[in-house]
Amino acid sequence: MQNNLTAQAYSILLKKIITAELKPGEKISEKQVEQDLGIGRTPVREALLHLRQEHLIYVVPQSGTYIAQIDLASVINARFVRISVEQQIMQEAAQHPLTELQRAQLKDIIQQQKLYCSEKDFHQFFKYDDLFHQLFYEITGHDIVWNWLKEINIQFDRFRFLSLNLGNASWNNLIQDHQTLLDTVLAGKSDEKLSNLLCK
Repeated sequence: MQNNLTAQAYSILLKKIITAELKPGEKISEKQVEQDLGIGRTPVREALLHLRQEHLIYVVPQSGTYIAQIDLASVINARFVRISVEQQIMQEAAQHPLTELQRAQLKDIIQQQKLYCSEKDFHQFFKYDDLFHQLFYEITGHDIVWNWLKEINIQFDRFRFLSLNLGNASWNNLIQDHQTLLDTVLAGKSDEKLSNLLCK
């Protein structure tokens, strides 16, 4: 139970950090976190320790605990890895015809993105943005690779979400990029130019 509570506390806090509900530079209180999550002291403390080890929070002696700034070097490196891997993923997907179910799932994800774009719901938009990429990893049998990448992509995810939230990234352009990727894969092509559309 203790491990489950720690994992639960970690998952909730991680999501809050990625979605900037806990903003870079913001001070947090261990006691307040306990109250907000309704989880005891030890699991919260262990979750915070894990986040500190991942450089997502930091402690200033005699001052407190703060949410770390986004590490731009990590963002650049994570994006480089994602693009390199996803070029191969898309090539594999293009070489094997997608099932009707897979086609329907990908098209539905794009429709959901359009819906949440119109509603300016960036939380759900970001969720379906991730699902679009994840499904290609599942289709090509590389689910484990997706899970590995999610562990090293935390800073990149923070950057992507903040860009969407602040309007620095065009939601409609992202939807169009996804449509182009899907059309290219369905046509059985593996165009090298698609690297510009990946990781968005």
